[in-house]
Amino acid sequence: MGRLYNTSTPYYAEAVSALKSVFGLTSFRQNQLEAINATLDGKDVFVLMPTGGGKSLCYQLPAVCKTGRTQGVTFVISPLVALIADQVASLREKHVNVDCMSSLRTVDDSRDVMRRLRSQQKPDICYITPEKLRESNAMQDILAQLYEDKQIARFVIDEAHVIQSWGRDFRDAYAELHMLRERYRDVPIMALTATANKTAIQDIRTRLGLRDPLCLMQSFNRPNLYYAVQPKPSTKKKVVQAIAGFIKSQHATHTGIVYGFSKLECEELAEQLRNDYGLSAKHYHAGMDSQERSTTQEEWQSGSCKIIVATIAFGMGIDKPDVRFVIHSTLPKSMDGYYQETGRAGRDGDPADCILYYAHRDAVSRHQLINSDRNDKGPARTPEEKKRQLEDLSAVAQYCRNEADCRRSLILAHFNERFDSHLCPKGCDNCSRGGTVFRQLYTLEAQQAIRLFGEMAASMDRIALGHFKDVYAGRNRAKVRESGHDQLSLFGVGKGVDGDRIISAMLGADIFAIAREASASGWTNDYLKVIKAQSSFCW
Repeated sequence: MGRLYNTSTPYYAEAVSALKSVFGLTSFRQNQLEAINATLDGKDVFVLMPTGGGKSLCYQLPAVCKTGRTQGVTFVISPLVALIADQVASLREKHVNVDCMSSLRTVDDSRDVMRRLRSQQKPDICYITPEKLRESNAMQDILAQLYEDKQIARFVIDEAHVIQSWGRDFRDAYAELHMLRERYRDVPIMALTATANKTAIQDIRTRLGLRDPLCLMQSFNRPNLYYAVQPKPSTKKKVVQAIAGFIKSQHATHTGIVYGFSKLECEELAEQLRNDYGLSAKHYHAGMDSQERSTTQEEWQSGSCKIIVATIAFGMGIDKPDVRFVIHSTLPKSMDGYYQETGRAGRDGDPADCILYYAHRDAVSRHQLINSDRNDKGPARTPEEKKRQLEDLSAVAQYCRNEADCRRSLILAHFNERFDSHLCPKGCDNCSRGGTVFRQLYTLEAQQAIRLFGEMAASMDRIALGHFKDVYAGRNRAKVRESGHDQLSLFGVGKGVDGDRIISAMLGADIFAIAREASASGWTNDYLKVIKAQSSFCW
């Protein structure tokens, strides 16, 4: 649908009026109007929009409109109570009729919300956590009655990438949101995220049962962010010293986030930054009580606290425009997570730094954790979950080890977006190093990879990308031995070269491609296939 169509819909006049009178804005950002028109027209919508792109307006504005095909309450399913509280407070300042159901509400508050949902004075928007949606029988009864009365305008799945990532770990309620389509078949669904590649998008669409959704996507590039990977010092004391030195020299008066892996690590790091280096730092993690988390977040957002040292429990959906640095003191869980977390920097469009401290020992430790299930409170990971998480970890480690290619190109390639590294002049550490760029011909290695794929395909219908890389590199893994691929004539043919870079470059050149198929459990798996055999290949 073009811009002309979107300004001639029956909903456009009211949407423009609400944009100005309720939200105090004068124009729509890219894809906002398209998403608003589609959901008002009763269609399913998938919105992929970079951090700071204005995702929340895509569902908040339609919720206050009365001209749409569907009427009633817009239910927004959101993963974090801090995010819900932040958005509810912001909407109430705009005099929007909004309420919420979360663990922060008292029993009396929750009963009052339910009374309102049963009354004639229903809220236009009701935020709810996936757990409350799943576990509250009273809430399910209310939804059933509202559905019968045609008083559910739409379901909105905010931060929809959680379905594909956290939903496999500790947020199992997020992975069960397919019940919305099963129980309330006629209610349109809108899913929004800032972080999803093709695999994640297909997972989200499949899990939610989206029907021919309007998919709105834009570039993942954040040109104002500077990306760098630094060697991680060998001791905790030196790590803190490096982080503090960077902040004091580059961002002494600025606001920022430091991400750590564990609750204890965040507490210790924040304390050392305060006591040893005089920096305004506080910790934040899911183990704190809700009031302490809320107070810490408010102090950071107001500027009275400059630095938050946090686990990934912090930051999702928090709209603070002037974050000047995001530091990872250890490995992110995935490239999706890394993009999401670094995306909290520079939302005002001004320059911001994204620094990641990498050590091989962290990758080894994380690998052992995934295999041992020691970090899980719930049921043990399935083999499929372990495989996917190990692949995510491998992608992050590969990104960190790459000291040649443009960081921005590597990040965008993860999201299936091509980027010309010439457009990143000194926008990352690798592009800032200067020197002469050498191009080397890898035709033989690429041809050998294609021939190896042919040998493997003779005994295996679907070849997983990770499995192919193991065979190409000659890794003596159990699955390699079980498949008999360690006996192939070309086993280990890529042992002497950087196989990860060669295969990634072949994927980028459309020599190889990824085929995605849904498994019996509903998740998609990546399989390798050959698109074309080129006569020459170099980078």
